[in-house]
Amino acid sequence: MKYFALLSSVFLPTIAFAGVTDTLLVLDDSGLFSSISLWSMLIVAFVTSMMVWIGGRHMRGGVLGRVLTCFSMGMTLIFFGATTEVSWIRDTLGLYAKLVHDSLFIVGYILMGIAASKLLKVIKGE
Repeated sequence: MKYFALLSSVFLPTIAFAGVTDTLLVLDDSGLFSSISLWSMLIVAFVTSMMVWIGGRHMRGGVLGRVLTCFSMGMTLIFFGATTEVSWIRDTLGLYAKLVHDSLFIVGYILMGIAASKLLKVIKGE
């Protein structure tokens, strides 16, 4: 919990300005706000994915450990899909960046749905 408080205190200004990019678009010709927003999203997504991954590994098997591992794999795929939004990757891959982005998001959400389904089965006792 102390790490969450530390991360939130570091990223609070970034998160506060994340929604301002549309209204300050005229004032922000350099793209600074959108760049800060993207990089803060990538950092937070990476940290939370690793936290869930490590939590699943510490369970050493079991149903909840498998659910967390499956969920973290989905989160990691979504993170990799979000990294294709970085401008130099998008410029390098061109149209394929959108294809990779959407494919990774789809597979990631499917994995998280499978994890939720496994957890629901355990809760219901099936």
